[in-house]
Amino acid sequence: NEPYDIWKNLSRSSPEYKALKTERAEVLWRAVESIIPDARERVVMDLIGSPLTHERFLRRPSGTYGSATEDYLKDGSTPISNLVLCGDGIFPGIGVPAVALSGASAANSMVSPLKQWQTLDELKQKSII
Repeated sequence: NEPYDIWKNLSRSSPEYKALKTERAEVLWRAVESIIPDARERVVMDLIGSPLTHERFLRRPSGTYGSATEDYLKDGSTPISNLVLCGDGIFPGIGVPAVALSGASAANSMVSPLKQWQTLDELKQKSII
């Protein structure tokens, strides 16, 4: 997580905020460019987030990202019938692959993988997918 204190008093529309986002993203750009030297030239759209972005759009307190490892829910089950949770607060945690896996686990808890494959086959036969 990015330290919130350096962001909390900045206005999202200020030049200081935009400069800090650019500065803080630079380390990520350098890491990507160590593998793909012309990565920046290939980018079509560049959207840099900050803790203020997470706070505003993801409703995360102080712009946090994901949960602490010990706070992960072991699965997405809830006491409410047919309500299953998924996302970065559910094991295995943060990141696109982990969140996708938690979504697949939620789906598998409702419909067996075999039934999912059968349904996909039916949709293919009907040229829906």
